[in-house]
Amino acid sequence: MRVPSDSELTLLSEGDEQQLEQFAFTYSVTVDWREEDEEIVRLFGKRLPDETVGVTSTDKGLDVTYNGQLHSIPLTFTGQDRYITIRGFQELIRDQYEIRLFEASYFSDTHEFLILPKRQWEELDSRYPKRTREIFRVVDDELDFP
Repeated sequence: MRVPSDSELTLLSEGDEQQLEQFAFTYSVTVDWREEDEEIVRLFGKRLPDETVGVTSTDKGLDVTYNGQLHSIPLTFTGQDRYITIRGFQELIRDQYEIRLFEASYFSDTHEFLILPKRQWEELDSRYPKRTREIFRVVDDELDFP
């Protein structure tokens, strides 16, 4: 899988609703509130074509290998683990990538995310700050399934 090109990203600010839905369908990572945490890491990892990502479950959470380095994501084994996993993975990739939620999916039991290189997020935030804030929500400590 690949990340969207800079020209495809202009659809986020200049495209109509149908184009935005097509963009989300093509590039988003979809996470159901019941998704297995290992699968969440795999889904995000597939969107990083130049990176290697592996994951295994442990009795304390997840062991995630990112570009050959092992990282642990402790879990609570509750419904809040979906976002613990997402925030944990975000922390591993934060130097090069950022994950944001498509705001339109927030009140659903299935959330859609876009993962982009930080450079592309910075360009979007600079060129289209208002539109970017309307479409996306930053993954922070408070974000969870409603």
